[in-house]
Amino acid sequence: MKARRKGMAADEKAAADAAICEKLKARRDIGVMADSLNFVGALAVYLASSDEINIDPFIEYMLRAGVEVVAPRWNGETYELAKLKGLDEKNLRLGPMGIREPFDADVVEPKEVSAWIIPGLAFTRGGKRLGYGGGWYDRFLASAPKDAAKIGVAYSFQIVDDFPAEPHDIPLTDVVGA
Repeated sequence: MKARRKGMAADEKAAADAAICEKLKARRDIGVMADSLNFVGALAVYLASSDEINIDPFIEYMLRAGVEVVAPRWNGETYELAKLKGLDEKNLRLGPMGIREPFDADVVEPKEVSAWIIPGLAFTRGGKRLGYGGGWYDRFLASAPKDAAKIGVAYSFQIVDDFPAEPHDIPLTDVVGA
């Protein structure tokens, strides 16, 4: 899956990224709620590496709507969810895993997050994900509210029929693909 993502043509990737961002904005449990300023709680996002789905336009949309957006940040000992102020270089740094992280040290606990946007290598429509299992998402999701939206984002080829779940995997509530 990683090789296939890296092999996507730039225009194909940009079109799929834009379609996924628009689908996220249209969801009643996140984007549409931000339009009406009825979004409650924080939104946890990831800041894409070069071959992952780029949801920056969706993140900027949510920030403009006044939604508290958080992303993983290494604090020197562990990962935590830190508030995003913006996506420019004055608000982000490159973390130890080579992924952008918030500079801001304002931390939000997973129990305060009402929606999660989650990357991975492959997904099933039923909410299983392959890749990054046992990582920081699982640690955070274990403390997330049970009714929080947990949404995987995927290119169409990353959505497969089925695969076995790991015992520690926390099922997602949906997958948005393009």
